[in-house]
Amino acid sequence: MGALRGGTLAVLAVLIGGGWFGGLTFLADPSGSGMGMTTAELPDWPLLDDFTLPGIALIVLFGLLPIVPLVLLLRRDARGWTATAAVGVLLVLWMLGQLVALGLTFPAMQLTFLAVGLLLVVLGWAGRRGADEFSRPVRS
Repeated sequence: MGALRGGTLAVLAVLIGGGWFGGLTFLADPSGSGMGMTTAELPDWPLLDDFTLPGIALIVLFGLLPIVPLVLLLRRDARGWTATAAVGVLLVLWMLGQLVALGLTFPAMQLTFLAVGLLLVVLGWAGRRGADEFSRPVRS
């Protein structure tokens, strides 16, 4: 299970880096131009005059939250697998919400992170399944 754990840690680390990068880029330039976006692409919702709120959300949801499963997996705590799958589900929902709200405006980024979310769900499921199998008593 070492390769599965190592791969999952790597994917979580990339997600954390991406959450911080995207969030800080939006906070540094709320117009979105630093990410090749414009405020005209935002839906006409309250509090979305610029990319400040999405920047904060990226840092919290994908820069900070994935640290929980990362730390749990580093400690070899089986709950890290469930937390990994939960972060994956959250990322899938975030990307689907983005697709509904913005459309397929940045296909490479949107589809890549949708795939990362699905990958995290699968990794979390596979790791949890492996953790369950190793924790069962062996019958002779």
